[in-house]
Amino acid sequence: MLTIGIDAGTSKWAISVLEEYKEKGKTKTKFKFETTIPTKEVKSNVNALINLIENFNADCITLPSGYGLPLKHISELNDDDLFKISFKNKDEKESIGIRKFLSEAKKRKFNGYIIPSVKHLPTVENFKKVNVVDLGTSDKLCSAVYALSLSKNFKAEKIILAEIGYGFNAFLKICDGKICDGIGGTIASSGFLAHGRTDSEINWNADKFSGGVLSILKSRSILKSHSISNSFEIHGQSERNSEVMIKQKGATEEFFENYKNIENGNLAYNYFIDGIIKDISALSDSKISKIYLCGKISGFVESEIKEGLERKFERIFVTKNIEKNVKGTNWSSASRGGAILANGINKGKFKNLTDWMEIKDAKGDIFDYVFV
Repeated sequence: MLTIGIDAGTSKWAISVLEEYKEKGKTKTKFKFETTIPTKEVKSNVNALINLIENFNADCITLPSGYGLPLKHISELNDDDLFKISFKNKDEKESIGIRKFLSEAKKRKFNGYIIPSVKHLPTVENFKKVNVVDLGTSDKLCSAVYALSLSKNFKAEKIILAEIGYGFNAFLKICDGKICDGIGGTIASSGFLAHGRTDSEINWNADKFSGGVLSILKSRSILKSHSISNSFEIHGQSERNSEVMIKQKGATEEFFENYKNIENGNLAYNYFIDGIIKDISALSDSKISKIYLCGKISGFVESEIKEGLERKFERIFVTKNIEKNVKGTNWSSASRGGAILANGINKGKFKNLTDWMEIKDAKGDIFDYVFV
């Protein structure tokens, strides 16, 4: 059996192909192929990615699903679904190209599924869904699937998964192997690029891909004065009117190594770390002692997160970066988790895990329990 997971990220798309096979009578799995493609390349030539995926003739695919839907086959997808997934109408410019990709995947008749986001899960109590859309997008759900797949006893896991990405941060609480709460990227603390949660008094006209670390560094006016300036090329004004694209050339590493020598660097760094600690703390309880990390930025802040939590709670936390010390960098937790979820949907080795998480039982609408 071959299954595929696809993670449509702010800076790159990741694709993981999982193979299930028999060896000496035992069912085993391995990642047969993995790659990443810059988001700008997917947007400019979506058929190249579509062709790559089609060539595997996969048994099941979990498709990039944005804000998600209850489990739904791609053949049943309609324009209303596409809006709920992307929050974009047909004629609106996209930031990462999901609508275009899904439309083409439907034409090619992939055996693929749109998957839920955290808000759709029955394992999250309804009162936690009030006036919130983003408790964790569908890719964050996939990251949680991957995290739990690493456990020998996933049904007993009590962890917080912190995804520290280039665009957004997001945080999921996992109770006894089921997602029970979340803080999604648009309501979480500031990401490296995006502002995340902001005061509604200043948020009425804010571009969601602004207000993060880069904005605090005052874009080019500050960046030009320092060596880090060569790491960034910033194009566009507002996402509403034109594409926002950041090209990275080791920029994140350079920032975290040199922030003390950059104007506003300390302000940006402390704001970023403080927000992460606050969000993890908001989800934590006395039973939580393990923090799993993933995402492009996570490797730069692992020790700061552990130290900050231990200072605040005066107890020991175990932090584990689930993307660290694994061969290759051409994958993401979400792409691997997506391939594992597809395996479960197709009644493979991971069916017990995905059934336990109650992903197939997802229901409702992303706009349910919204009263404003």
